[in-house]
Amino acid sequence: MRVCLISSSFYPAIFYGGPISATWDLSKKIGEKGVEIYVSTTNANGNKRLENVDVKNHRKQAENVFVRYYHEQIINLFSLSFLLNIYSDIKKSDVVYVQYLFHYTVAISLFFSCILGKKIVLCPRGSFSNFTLTTDKSFWKKLWISIFIKPYFTKINWQASSYLEKEDILKYFPNSKVDIISDGIDFDSFQNSQKVDIKSLVKKYTNKEFKEVSEVIFSMGRLHKIKGFDVLIDSFSMYVKENPFSKLLIAGVDDGMENKLLNQIDSLGLIDSVFLIGLVDFNQKKEILSNSSVFALCSEFESFGIVITEALASGVPVIVSNKTPWKDIEKNNCGIFAENRKEDFFRALNQIKLSNFSSEDCKKYVKDNFDWEVVSEKFLNLITKK
Repeated sequence: MRVCLISSSFYPAIFYGGPISATWDLSKKIGEKGVEIYVSTTNANGNKRLENVDVKNHRKQAENVFVRYYHEQIINLFSLSFLLNIYSDIKKSDVVYVQYLFHYTVAISLFFSCILGKKIVLCPRGSFSNFTLTTDKSFWKKLWISIFIKPYFTKINWQASSYLEKEDILKYFPNSKVDIISDGIDFDSFQNSQKVDIKSLVKKYTNKEFKEVSEVIFSMGRLHKIKGFDVLIDSFSMYVKENPFSKLLIAGVDDGMENKLLNQIDSLGLIDSVFLIGLVDFNQKKEILSNSSVFALCSEFESFGIVITEALASGVPVIVSNKTPWKDIEKNNCGIFAENRKEDFFRALNQIKLSNFSSEDCKKYVKDNFDWEVVSEKFLNLITKK
């Protein structure tokens, strides 16, 4: 079987966060199972272009995984070579797997896939959420769905990352075929992490040395308003009054909120307590997670939230916004599902210190549900079923 994976961006375009790594990992896992994956993507990486990638041919990147990065003349808006060649890429494939919704690559790919009668699997990655459709160009997004998605919705097999996303899809297109298949992680890669002195850890990532550090609270994501880092900082400003040696580290590339967050940190007098540490690679992320007391995420919306699985796989309990699909963490003894308000996150930070969350429970929940071996089998069933 040959799958044409169409995505507006692809690894190593890590500007776009966790979904990029997740798509790459899924591709490798499916390739290992004997399915050919031909990725048709662009060389976009935020407002820049990827360097040293093949824009002329599909080049082998892993077992049975071949990637072509079509050059964009206008970043995130247009690629002539994609327009001229995607028909051929789709024609050679048995299944077309499309990522995202509001991008020209999606509109073109759905049109050609339907003309050619191909099986289509579409993963919207949160594009149908109320937050997405009511903020920032909401009229145009709804118009886009009417023109470029609605004509084909009966021919689309939808992949939802969570029960929340399935509900969002069915609100727009009732009776559609929707399978819930979450993102996943390589569980084993997060095991046997090295424990380090947390004062040394803080110094390494902040370039500041402190005589005493009682704990590290960690959060991660692109610095965008949807991630709710302002709420987390406000809640931490309350928490640090009673826990003056605690430190909050926030990792992620700027996506419009960095200056605002820095001003907030300064105005709250937290310049020695809260740190924006920028983009971290896998090993750095693993190191921070394995030495943190808790991972906290105040997102206004997550269709899934890969970094939650990574934290839990590291044995770290989590505090997660109730605007995300992680309501099961409490019954699995992995963390707290909190109202997305500063007072509630403040209470959760205090409560989690008194709770009996165990590293073993956190890890078991992830291994049983979100390891790539489990997730990839679900995806294989989706693309092969009639």
